[in-house]
Amino acid sequence: MSPTSVLRVIPVWVRLLAGVVAAAAVLAIVLLIRGVLGQVIDAVAFIRLAAQAILYLALIALFGYVAASGLPPTHWLRNAGHPLWQADTEPQLAPDLHRYLALLHARHPGIRECWLLDTPEPGEWRLLAIADASGLEAVRADWDIRRKTVRLYLLETHSPSVVLAWGRSSPVPFAAWDWEPQSELLAEFRCPATGEIRLARRLWG
Repeated sequence: MSPTSVLRVIPVWVRLLAGVVAAAAVLAIVLLIRGVLGQVIDAVAFIRLAAQAILYLALIALFGYVAASGLPPTHWLRNAGHPLWQADTEPQLAPDLHRYLALLHARHPGIRECWLLDTPEPGEWRLLAIADASGLEAVRADWDIRRKTVRLYLLETHSPSVVLAWGRSSPVPFAAWDWEPQSELLAEFRCPATGEIRLARRLWG
């Protein structure tokens, strides 16, 4: 699987176009309201005007969100009880994480697998990278990939333990993670920080 198959960010020109559409919808609803002020309208006209107003508001919400966030609004349809993503869909990645993963994959092609871990901390991303010893040593020595918002766990191909790529940590037996594959792209694991059962999504490999 190519890493770009799951990393999607809306281009800047599309965001600008979405902003123009949202601004046009705002102007349209203002003109609609001004056009009916002081007028007496019947029920049919009221229903027509209400439908137009709802349409403009929907356009403002949809295209305004795309312009402001740079992400497709597909994650609005998540299942109510699921913390991060549905089992049969791909996770929606923030632009910063998208760029970070592209950098990580480009600088360290020796990482044969990378998983996105469901994290208990908002604003923090956790990843599990799997490679051989030389590949992981190169990751540890690379200061350019270190981020405060990213916690990168490293699992050597022939090693039963996991260690953080940077910061103070001790190796933890991978068996303690209770890693259970659910499908080719999805797995369950025991969070090393909280002990809770959480989900992991394969990004590439």
